[in-house]
Amino acid sequence: LSVIDGLTQIPNRRRFDEYLASEWTRHFRSGKPISVVLCDIDFFKRYNDNYGHQAGDDCLQQVAAAIAESARRSSDLAARYGGEEFAVILPETDAEGAFAISEEIRQNIETLKLDHVKSKINDYVTLSSGVATMIPGDDNSPDALVAIADEGLYEAKATGRNRSVGKDLS
Repeated sequence: LSVIDGLTQIPNRRRFDEYLASEWTRHFRSGKPISVVLCDIDFFKRYNDNYGHQAGDDCLQQVAAAIAESARRSSDLAARYGGEEFAVILPETDAEGAFAISEEIRQNIETLKLDHVKSKINDYVTLSSGVATMIPGDDNSPDALVAIADEGLYEAKATGRNRSVGKDLS
């Protein structure tokens, strides 16, 4: 089975899940923090509706490349999580470091200057992100880490979009 997303050419959700489980086990033993960033393109449905699906695919490819570029270390993993949502696993990264990478990703997307006239917040494509950091233990799980990052993403969207919201549970 494929572990690369056919459109964006970065790892897919299957690979994300496998890698998170593996890194979780490793971090459980080491006692070091692991962070996850969940990113969502703001108002992507409006983008697709306005520019068409081919332009939407091109946008997804450019966003994926910019996100992957920010996940520089060989142990980092940027993946297409689903639709217009992306995820980054940051092993041995504390909350401060993960938030900094999330903000770098967000700024890299702004730098692309991809026109988005149907966005309610900007003339260009923007990204909202949720960031979560944990030290794996008996009282938490990889699913809990992702759920907390998702809560941060929801909060970023609810408070204006084009921002990162972090949750540190380490």
